[in-house]
Amino acid sequence: MESGVAQPLLLPPRAGELIGDSVDRRVELLSDHDALHATWSRFGPGRDGADLHIHRRHTDLFYVLEGELTLALGPAGESTVAPAGTLVRVPPLVVHGFRNGGDVELRYLNFHAPGEGFAGYLRARRDGLEASFDSEDPPANGGLSPGVASIGRGEFDDESPGLGVTSLADGDEVGIFELRLAPGSTRSFSPPGTRRGITCFYVLTGELALTAGGRELRAQAGAWVQLPPGVPHSFACAGTELVSFLQIHPRLAG
Repeated sequence: MESGVAQPLLLPPRAGELIGDSVDRRVELLSDHDALHATWSRFGPGRDGADLHIHRRHTDLFYVLEGELTLALGPAGESTVAPAGTLVRVPPLVVHGFRNGGDVELRYLNFHAPGEGFAGYLRARRDGLEASFDSEDPPANGGLSPGVASIGRGEFDDESPGLGVTSLADGDEVGIFELRLAPGSTRSFSPPGTRRGITCFYVLTGELALTAGGRELRAQAGAWVQLPPGVPHSFACAGTELVSFLQIHPRLAG
């Protein structure tokens, strides 16, 4: 994976950089751009994820694709469950951990915004090397209140002919939106000249047709698309069924 490549990147389903694969766990790296490190993960029933920890310099986000993500929040590790279709946002200094506490398979996306060394940490651990990144044990003072973390399906933003938009996260570090595009609908977007950030898409259902940088891409459910900064692009529903997808806008340089 080359985060500096100035061409659109399309990763078909299960084509991310492999970090680990076993019967009860698979992790793929989707993006290692400084502004956003992103992974796709599969956890079997009862599989542990991470013990309680904090991040000082970045926000940790999870989008649940299938199953349920069990979160532990605050120094006491209070348990809460995020079902499929929800986004979890954990700001810096909030104590948290996670696992699959259910009896069915869990699949989720994990975003670190900005990356703060997460991708390098995963690669080093995979290769049997010592590594660290912006992650620490819970502080003695308990960190920030877990009440500043959020779990939900977002806020309905707009419904126009052929297009629906829901805002899942709209913070200083990243914007994440869920879009629903009806068959036959097309939308174009030209970033302003001052915009330097990448734009990423993850297809949830259906098939997305995307034109960017002189290339035409077809992204099926489970595919990841990453566009370089400032690239005008258009997207359309490629099939006869509605396409739904996440649009991710990192806003910090990392």
